[in-house]
Order: sequence, then structure tokens, then C-alpha cells
Amino acid sequence: MLDKERHLLFSLNAIDEMQDKFGGFDRLDTVLSGKDSIKNLRWLLTVLLNEGAADDEEPLTEKQVGKLIHTGNFADVKAAIFKSFSMGNNGTPEPPERDEEEEDHEEDIEKNATAGKE
Repeated sequence: MLDKERHLLFSLNAIDEMQDKFGGFDRLDTVLSGKDSIKNLRWLLTVLLNEGAADDEEPLTEKQVGKLIHTGNFADVKAAIFKSFSMGNNGTPEPPERDEEEEDHEEDIEKNATAGKE
């Protein structure tokens, strides 16, 4: 349980820090499911919480944030991180919907790749 309401902010500062640590924010799914996923989740959550905090608040440490995460809320924490990422990039908590033309194009690519293997 948190001590108060807190917000995650996927700002330009957070993206810059992610680029330094992971090589890019486009690797979010990979770094949160790979071998160091727990460490990466704690680090990223700390960055996002500190970005979302008021300017006069003391920054949280990774140790403090680690005490807030447990197996009972791990999936919710990951979902909140992905929502903040989507909000920071798209302005909505959900990823943008893809149109049928995009999906058809991807299906064509998959079919071509499969045909090339035969």
C-alpha cells in the first residue's frame, strides 16, 4: 500500500534515462520480461514515480520503491508502467487502435515470410 496517491510520468527525462540504461524506450517490453526484469522494473518505477512527483517532494529511492512491489501487485505495476508509457506517447492510457489496412499489410508480410520458408 502506498503512503499517498502517486503518479507515474513518462516524460522526456524518463525516456532519456531509459535510452542511457537500455538503449531505447522501444525495448520496454523486453527489459521488463528478460533476465533482469525485477531490477529493471524497480529502477523504471522509481524513475517514473519521481518524474510524477511534485517538485518539492523528496525523490524516492529504489529501495523504498522495492518495498512497494510484491508478487500480489507485480502484474498491476507492470500494467501501470505500460499505461504511463502509452499516455506519454499517445495521450491515452491505451495503445492506439490499428486500422484494418495495417493489419492486412502485416498478414501479407507474414504470409510472404512463410511462403519464403517453404
